[in-house]
This record gives sequence, C-alpha cells and structure tokens, in this order.
Amino acid sequence: MASSTNKPLCPCCFKAYSSSILEGDDGATAAANESGATSFDFSSICGRCAPSNIEKALAAKAQTQTTDSIPPIVWLLTPSEIHQTTKKILDDTKANLDAIAAVPLGDVTFENTIAKLMCPPNYKTNPQVASVKFLQHCSTDPAIREAASQAGKDLSKSRVVGRMRKDVYERVKAFSQTPSCDQLDDYKEHFVKAVLQDFERAGLALSDEDGANLQQLLGEDGAVCSEYGKNLGMDDTKLFFTPEQLRGCTEDFIKDRFNKDEEGKCTITLKYPDIIPIGQTCEVAETRKAVAEAREGPAAYGNNLDLVAKGIQLRKQIATLLGFPSWAEYICTKRMSGSYKAVDDFLTELHSKLEAPGKDDYNTLLQLKEEHCKEAGIEFDGMLNAWDTAFYGNRLLKTKYGVDSERIKEYFPLDHVVETTLAIYQELLGLIFEELPKGTYWSWHTEVRCFQVKDTASGDSIGHFYLDLHPRQGKYGHAAIFHLVKHNISQGAVDCMLCNLPPSTEDKPSLLRHSNVVTFFHEFGHIMHGLCSEGIGNSTRLAKCPRDFVEAPSQMLENWCWQKSILERLAKHYQTGASLPDDMLQSMIRAKYVNVAFGSLRQIYLSRLDMEIHGPSPPKLAEELQQLVDRLRPSITLVQNPPGNNMLRTFGHLMNQYSASYYGYMWAEVLSADMFATRFEKEGVMNPKVGMDYRKMVLAPGGTHDITDHLTRFLGRKPNNQAFLKSRGILK
Repeated sequence: MASSTNKPLCPCCFKAYSSSILEGDDGATAAANESGATSFDFSSICGRCAPSNIEKALAAKAQTQTTDSIPPIVWLLTPSEIHQTTKKILDDTKANLDAIAAVPLGDVTFENTIAKLMCPPNYKTNPQVASVKFLQHCSTDPAIREAASQAGKDLSKSRVVGRMRKDVYERVKAFSQTPSCDQLDDYKEHFVKAVLQDFERAGLALSDEDGANLQQLLGEDGAVCSEYGKNLGMDDTKLFFTPEQLRGCTEDFIKDRFNKDEEGKCTITLKYPDIIPIGQTCEVAETRKAVAEAREGPAAYGNNLDLVAKGIQLRKQIATLLGFPSWAEYICTKRMSGSYKAVDDFLTELHSKLEAPGKDDYNTLLQLKEEHCKEAGIEFDGMLNAWDTAFYGNRLLKTKYGVDSERIKEYFPLDHVVETTLAIYQELLGLIFEELPKGTYWSWHTEVRCFQVKDTASGDSIGHFYLDLHPRQGKYGHAAIFHLVKHNISQGAVDCMLCNLPPSTEDKPSLLRHSNVVTFFHEFGHIMHGLCSEGIGNSTRLAKCPRDFVEAPSQMLENWCWQKSILERLAKHYQTGASLPDDMLQSMIRAKYVNVAFGSLRQIYLSRLDMEIHGPSPPKLAEELQQLVDRLRPSITLVQNPPGNNMLRTFGHLMNQYSASYYGYMWAEVLSADMFATRFEKEGVMNPKVGMDYRKMVLAPGGTHDITDHLTRFLGRKPNNQAFLKSRGILK
C-alpha cells in the first residue's frame, strides 16, 4: 500500500493524474469499458514517485460516482481514518436506536421503528462497515490490519449492546401486535419475526444484573475469538528441509522454495500451497510428520488451545443464562436441525452406515502402505498414522486408478479455470459478469480483480464481487467468502473471495490441482448465494440463512467439477492448449468416491468434536481438550491422534460463526446430493430452466421462511438422504 503521506508528484505523473482523476472521466489517459467506467492508465506514470493522491482518489471514488459501475465502498487507507469512521458508525448506531426508543408505544409504525432496523449503521447494509473492518483479513499493512481488527471488535460489541436494548425491543413487539404488521409482505414479515427472535435470544427477559453479565460474557467471547483468529492470521512459521527430505515432491515445488532463507534448504510455511503437496506427495514420512507437528503440536499457533478452552466455557455460561442446557442446544434451535438431539441422531445414523465401508477404506490404505514400505525397504509399523492418510490416499489414486495429481494440474491453469468457471455460472444462472479495468477501482493488492454482476434478462445491476486468490503474509489463510455489503434500496451486494491458491512462478503459470478447482467452484457458489438473494433487510439476507444449510448450494455445485462435459471445458493444458485426455478424465471420474467413507468419518469426527466441546459439560482446561481429542479421533476416524497434537489449535470454524455448527457441512452435503440428483442430473447440468429455478427457488429467498419449504418446492417433494447414500455406494 502506498504511504498515507501526501508526496508531490513529478510533472508527468501529475499530468496523467489530473487528466483522468481530478478533471473527471474525459482525460486522454483514461480508458473506458463497456459500462462507461473510466480507468487510470498506470503506464502513463513514471513509476519513480508514490502516487498516493491517485490511490486516495480511487479509494474514495464511490463517494462521487453517479453510476453503480464500481462497488459502493469508500475504502480507508490509514488507521486514523478507520478509527474515525468506526466512531461515526457507532455514534450513528446509538442515535438510530435512541430515535426508535423515543417513539411512544402507541405511535409505532413500520417506518419509524422497523425500517430503521432493516439497514442500521452497524450492519453490512452500510458499506462503511466493510471499509472499517474487512482489511484485517487481507491488507498488506500490519497497522491497517490491526485497526480493522479493532473496528471489527467494536462493531461486534455494538451489535451485542443493540440486542440488549429493551426500549427498542418493546417498540418492535408493540408493532408486531398491530394490524399493520399483518399486512406486510413476506420479507418484511420475516424481518419482524427475526428481529423479535434475536432480541428474545439475547436475554431481554433477564434481570438487569443477568443482562449486564450476559453482555460482558458475549464481549469476552468475541475478544477470545478475535485473538484466536489473529494467532492464525499472523503466523509466520517457517520450516526448512533439504531437497532429499522433500523427495517425492515435484522439481518445481522444490525449486520455487530452495535457498530462500537457508542455504541448501527449502523454506516451507504452513500455508496450503506448501503443506498440501507435502502431505500428498512427500515420500519421507518424517517430513510429513514434522509438518503435521508444526500445525497441530504444542508449539503451534501460540495459546490457541487455551483460548478454545476459555471460549467454550464462556459460551456455556451464555447458554445457561439464556435458559439452554448447552451452547449447542442454543445454536441448533435456530438451525434447520432444530435441536441438539436431531444433530446427534443425524451423526449417529451416518456413522453407523459409514463405519464398515470406512474400515474397508482404512484397510485398503494400510495394505498400500505395507506394500510401499516393502518396496522402499522401510520398516512397516502396522498402522496408518495421521501424516500417512493424505499420502496413501493420493498414492491409491495414482497407482490403482491412474490419477496423477501432478500431471492433471498441468491441465488446470488458474486463469483458464477462473474464466471458464465464471462463464459456466453466467450461463447457468442467467447472469452477466463484467470485469472492471484496473484503475477504475481501488484494491488492497495489485492481484485483486473486481467484477460487476448484472441480470441477463433485464440488464439490471445486482452487485459486485472481488477475487483475491493467492497467499501472502498477513492474509486470511484459508478459502472463504466475505459478504462485504448486502443489498439495500440504493445498492447491490458486494462479496469477496479470499483464497490461497498456488501463485505463478517465473517458469509456469499458476496450476491447480483438481481439488483446488473444486474449492474455487465451491467458494464461487457462495458468492452467487450472496448476490442472488433478494430483499433488502439485513435479517432476511444470507446472514440469517440457517448455518446448516448455507453450505448446501456450494456443495451441490461441486458436482459440476466431476461432469465430463464440464471438465472438457475447464481443462486446457497450460503449454499445448490440449484438452484433458479421455483416459485421465475417466480415471478421475471413476475415482471420485474412492476413500469417501473414510473421509466422511473424519467429517463426522470433526462434527462430534464440535458438539462435544459445546455440549452440556464442555472441557474446562486445555488438558481436557487434549484428552477429548485423543479419545474421540481414533474411535471415529480409526486413526490415532499423535501425542500432544490437537487440531483445535487451527480449527478456526469453532471460534467463529460455525461454533456448534460444523455438522452443517455433512447436513448440507445430504441436501446438496438430493438437489443435484433430483433436478440437474435428470434434467441437464447446464439446463437454463433448472438453473433459473434453482436461482429463484433456492438462492433468492435467502433466510426467509422455512428452508425445507423452499427445497420441497424445488425438488417437488421433501428432501431425503437417499441420493447421498447412493452416490457413496452405501445404497444400491
């Protein structure tokens, strides 16, 4: 990021700057795209001075734009701007609530009460919320990340305080009992019910003393989760291995990491582009073990295990105050599942059906390990270790099914995958994506791309999305979608994908494993869910979509990455342009569900772990968490937990909105299999009518009403688990 200090521009830069930014959009150096957005031609500046004024002009461009061509976010470039804007948001939020509270109970109307809560200053319907807090996940400036992180904490606290306003709750409740409330449309009716539920779940029936205690506990939990996430994001662990210790990894992998920090050694971080290839291809078990230890061992990620222990105790206290036996019960009552027992029954049934085939998968891998050890002259220890599963899973695909991940990725250059994925989504959902030229918008890094989304039929703008795809220091370390801005009357939604896909090198473009392709397709499905949802109230938007359903649309769309017709489009050799050979393609498709039962047991374990630590008697200390993992992991996954290792140190899902909700991945997988098999598999994966039905019946309703009703309408019957079990070979 350029310095925030105003530096003088040299004459050539000032001329270019003034013609395209200061004097409007008619300058000679400006280039217009089809939508009329004008870009600054960065090739016209000398490159020797810091164009901080240009950056500031672009960051603030949304303030003066007269069209919807760029996202409606005025980006903030200094910590002081973030602090000042955060304070204004908090002040405006309090004033908004005070105005509602000042309305006499007999005078409440939709406009003076409910409408003020639909797009309040401290929620994502306000673009300023994104401008103050989002950059904590991706800015290259540590000071900006720190300021944005603090803004996120402050906004979280303000939402907690807002949910504790009895005076506001009384007016919402009073309006809900008026004849006017009965005449609202579906979205507004749902909003009123959602707001009432939020107030009541926030404990407004509590005594003043208990209410104050609750508010303190919620704030403490938010701070604990923030510290946990910060430990993950700021990690700069580096491991050093000789090329021999990385035997089995590709020459390019070793070359790209050689002699960076230590002479004669390769530098390995704990980012996915480093650890996944090692886990899958490194022949040296001790190296794989060392990487696993670095990610989950006692020295990993600071005090994160202690923070988990503290967080789950805080959540238990919160649930008790609110009258629930556990945090899991409190959470599940607001999900599709409806109760802790429903989740327990769901996981128990799946485990019973997957245990036997999972054991078969385990034995297949164990036999493969024994054969490999014999061939390599290595002592066979008679067990499948935690650092063995990915390696022998990959070896099984390669030796028994002809699936060579390293060869296959030559057919998936990132640029082609992105371009084709976007084309597929446009065709399927009736949308148009127009990329904004560099220089028409501000971004936190030069690699970030931005697109405007329009409805094909009407040409109306729906919103925007950003793509930020490669790892770097200080950036969020996994793959996720951030819903930056939600629809309101005057603006469309804005989403951002943060991924950590392999970057290009001097010799090769970014090449994706097929699993990376699936991840990209999945995450982009979340963007579509956010942009295609309709309605303008915050609580009727995706954020209020039940957490155990929210993964289903994206999981369903993963199926496209296994269809022959789609793979033929997605694959293109990075050198020759050739399509994926049919024998490789067929091998991939045949191997889709190889080890799926074994892999599903791991998902059940993670779900059980989540529900256990958020159950009626959560562990109190880190030592108890260690005992739980040591017991639970082998009993479900069949794999022993390495001494002292604990994946709770890096299991970020359980320290954010997914606490007591990880089971939702499996729950959603069952629903996604049903949607795909019942409609798309039968009627055509690129059938535009089915695609539009899916967009309007499943994505558009957002979180309104009962998700089961939406699915029933789309499927023509109530959802069931038959397609899921058949797809995994459990039912014939």
